[in-house]
Parts: sequence; C-alpha cells; structure tokens
Amino acid sequence: MEPKSGKLHKLGSGLFGPKWTEKWVHLDGTVLKCFPMAVEQQIFSLGSSRQNSSYELMDYKFAVVDEKKANRKFAFQLEAIAKAVTFACSSEKELAEWRFALTSRLCLPADVPVSPVITEKIRRAAEAFSEACIL
Repeated sequence: MEPKSGKLHKLGSGLFGPKWTEKWVHLDGTVLKCFPMAVEQQIFSLGSSRQNSSYELMDYKFAVVDEKKANRKFAFQLEAIAKAVTFACSSEKELAEWRFALTSRLCLPADVPVSPVITEKIRRAAEAFSEACIL
C-alpha cells in the first residue's frame, strides 16, 4: 500500500480545554505518525525527531464523528480501548480519502467493539507474520 501524508487538525487537550492543532500526518503501513507543523519554512523529513505521536492502527477502529460533537466538520476518530484520537479534514473529499486509507489498513471493522484479548491476539499474529516474512 502506498503511504499517505497530509495536513489534518488533531484535537488535543489545551490549558483552557480541548484545542485543535494542525499536524502533518503520515500513514505508512499500519502506523500513523503525527508531526507538528513548522512555523518557519524548514525542510520536512519523515525521519525527523520532531514527531510527537504515532498510532499503531492494529489497536484502533475508524469512526466518523458528528459535526456537533466535534464542533468541526469532516471529523473522524481512531478508537481504541484506552483512548480515542480525533482528527478533522478540510473537506468531505479529503475525509473520504483518509477514511479509505485508514480503513484499508485497520484490522478491526468499524462496527466491532474493541476487546483487549482480541487486540493482543492480533498483535501476536502480526508479530509472528512479520518475523516469518523476515526469515
């Protein structure tokens, strides 16, 4: 699968409550990495130490978020047992592109509840598969 990159807004916790910040997001394989947007024009590198979060998609499922709940159009969440991460796109077309890119890499369908036992089994199977591919 081709990597996908682009600007998304990510909902985080700020000093005065929830806050949307613009991130450069890179999806490669089953890992979604978020980088802060540079204030100054600098050369961007995916190997940069400026990465501030990454998400292994095997632990998440995709869900579109209601505009009223997110207070932003074109929002979606990656949901796991312990947490949900909320992003927003700039258009409906972009949301459709990210939805396709993410759901094609997720192991859990959107309508399945996330179970810690299943998540651990999926993780072990993926590790065994990747080790077998290396050998």
